[in-house]
Amino acid sequence: MKERKRVFSRDFKNRAVALSYEKGNIAGAAKELGILRCTLCRWQQDALKYGSGSFPGFGRLKLSPEDQQIHDLEKKIIKANLKFEILKKAGRFLLKERAQLFSFIAENEKSYSIRLMCSVLEVNRPTYHKWKNPLLSERQKRKILIQEEISNIFYACEKRYGSKRIAAELQNMGYEISSFTVNKYMNELGLTIRTKKIKGNLEYQMLPRATCADRGISN
Repeated sequence: MKERKRVFSRDFKNRAVALSYEKGNIAGAAKELGILRCTLCRWQQDALKYGSGSFPGFGRLKLSPEDQQIHDLEKKIIKANLKFEILKKAGRFLLKERAQLFSFIAENEKSYSIRLMCSVLEVNRPTYHKWKNPLLSERQKRKILIQEEISNIFYACEKRYGSKRIAAELQNMGYEISSFTVNKYMNELGLTIRTKKIKGNLEYQMLPRATCADRGISN
């Protein structure tokens, strides 16, 4: 005999989503409620997207202007709570090497969306997916991370740092790398120093002898 599909009320779904946030663990909440993790994850996404208009059953809720404002506010609150949770859990990795931050994202994919974690932690999603590729060697993963750091420094310093100064910044951050290798990676990334014209001649616009720490790059 074919098993009858379970039907959940709107109240149950709302309580399930609330429980998942209280526990901070979708898998644990799903197990306690006797439902699939993917089902609870979908409900959580619906609640984030539709707020008070979530789970209308077979109909579709029509929101008044006032209800729409409440829905938008609830959506912002849920998203803000998720961002806070991510920052709280990832805080100890923020000032360490990028690889540890990427590892944190990989370990928490079941609890939060990759898009949201990358946005909150200011991580480039394509770079993360490249790093996560199991076919990549450790050397290739290290190259990907260093290239991202080079890009971060380059743009934080308004495209005015060349390979030698970027190499110095990376060395201050704990990387063992030469200016020659940095120059090679910059060429691969298409990063070119900004120049300006002075009396008809092109000269490099150099910054004062200060580190990029003053511009938001941390060691």
